[in-house]
Amino acid sequence: MPLDGESKHRLRTANRLTALKVAKLKIPGLYEDGAGLRLVLTAVGTKRWVLRVTINGRRVERGLGVWPDVSLNDARKKAVPMRLAAKDGIDIRKEQRRISRARGITFTQAFEDFFAVRKQHLSNGKHVQQWQNTMRDYVLPSIGKRPVAEITAGEVIDIMKPIWFSKPETAGRVLQRLKATFDSAILRGTREKANPCIGVAQELGCLRRTVQHHPALPWQEVPTFLQALRKSSSSPTTRLLFEFLILTVTRSGEARGALWQEIDFGQKTWSIPGFSAETGRRMKNRKTHTVPLSEQALRVLEEMNQLSPQSQLIFAGANGEPLSDNTLSKLMRLGAVAGTPHGFRSAFKDWAAEHGTRDEVSEAALAHSDRNEIRAAYLRTRFLDERRALMDDWARFVVGAE
Repeated sequence: MPLDGESKHRLRTANRLTALKVAKLKIPGLYEDGAGLRLVLTAVGTKRWVLRVTINGRRVERGLGVWPDVSLNDARKKAVPMRLAAKDGIDIRKEQRRISRARGITFTQAFEDFFAVRKQHLSNGKHVQQWQNTMRDYVLPSIGKRPVAEITAGEVIDIMKPIWFSKPETAGRVLQRLKATFDSAILRGTREKANPCIGVAQELGCLRRTVQHHPALPWQEVPTFLQALRKSSSSPTTRLLFEFLILTVTRSGEARGALWQEIDFGQKTWSIPGFSAETGRRMKNRKTHTVPLSEQALRVLEEMNQLSPQSQLIFAGANGEPLSDNTLSKLMRLGAVAGTPHGFRSAFKDWAAEHGTRDEVSEAALAHSDRNEIRAAYLRTRFLDERRALMDDWARFVVGAE
């Protein structure tokens, strides 16, 4: 291929020096090799290589080392990538210094940088504390002071081994949080290697988690419990909240955080937002869930409206804040009732199965997530009428003789 004018000029002006000439030079001064490469001979006899390049219109000089540690041939080789990068507006030396500084960032610093952003997306202070506790207890003692750029998969495996089978739930969370931190470091440029968490789970073997279900009252005993609840000495707000939770088969946090503005009395529905700017996450899956309200559930709301007509919260405590989850659990403990408030969802599920309800309808009533997005949308819309009939039947069963 014929050479263009610029290439011919570069060949004529470059490589002016020879290895022998460099060795014999004695007089201090600048000796051009060409194309910006020059040898600087100081008054004390030191010979050092420098390269002059133009980066984004600015002329800069970069050192390439001292002769004879760096020979003429070595200096020419070092100059090539610097010239090419300069054409693209990149200063290789600055980039090298940036990478060098990045390699000095410890895992602890990388986690703090990552978590400063991540914690803003967590739904409550408890989750923030959980993240920090798992790092403090299982990770930072081992690799906290290590440069995040240098941590290996072997080190991650050493962290996971002691808890992989003895604490499977915790191990899963630790590995997930480690991976997220390393992903952040790679994105921020403080780590160039692949995420060291990749393949760790496969290396350690199948993580068998024991599913722990919430203790549930048998569905046959729910009507009896509700009758006892209505006669208990608890505050009217607590009793009505618990009854509403049972009738709507919602989670405790969803019921305790219910707002009047979420109720549509005309449509007889309660629309729980997936996430609220005022109260944070409302639904576990962060998706809006519409609950058809039975006549019995609407009656509970009418009673609460008479008790606290000025509150935005439907079931507000004495201080105007939502009641605590322990308030409901304590009520069950005082009544020596086996189970938890969450367990009434399991009781509903069993009751629905015993009465021939299709699984997808009862799952939609419980707002359980479906990984198939198209089917998930179908469950929330197509089944609304079926869920309304289901909730009416459940309410009639729960209130017993009424």
